[in-house]
Amino acid sequence: MDKKKKWWKIGVLIAIIAVVIALDLITKYIIDANLFDSGKTVAVIPGLFDFVAVHNYGAAWGILAGKQAFLIFLAVVFIAIFTWYYIKEKEKSWLLTVSFALIVSGCFGNVFDRIFFSYVRDFIQFSFWKSFPVFNFADVALCIGAVLFAIYLIIYFVKYVKEHKKTEKEEEYVEDNREQE
Repeated sequence: MDKKKKWWKIGVLIAIIAVVIALDLITKYIIDANLFDSGKTVAVIPGLFDFVAVHNYGAAWGILAGKQAFLIFLAVVFIAIFTWYYIKEKEKSWLLTVSFALIVSGCFGNVFDRIFFSYVRDFIQFSFWKSFPVFNFADVALCIGAVLFAIYLIIYFVKYVKEHKKTEKEEEYVEDNREQE
């Protein structure tokens, strides 16, 4: 990859991380300041989703409630492993770069809350699916990033298998030609 393209990807990576973290923290602040004490639910798009302030002391659906230290540790370890993978990967596709930026920024947004508040500030709720967990923009970034990373892995492994089969066929061809000589 040429240097200009490499720096362009790094710029996009940093921009996505900065925008997602800013969007997440600013919206959490606004919702927490304006809705939490009132207990109100605001219909943003009636029938689709509402804003309601919730303090989540666990993960999705409240699992691991009260295990903030463990959830912080888990997120930091995950960010470290994913960062190591991203740095190690020689061919940083746009798909990998965007998925990495979304996952890291989403993790950071929720880890920030866990460290400074001992809970995660969630506020987006599907109007039509009340049993689905209330979530925030960090969660959205994490989910989109995870789906994009899964797509990246599928493409990566399909490409790997094709290259591996091609190499095996080339080796068989060379070996067959040697035997014929």
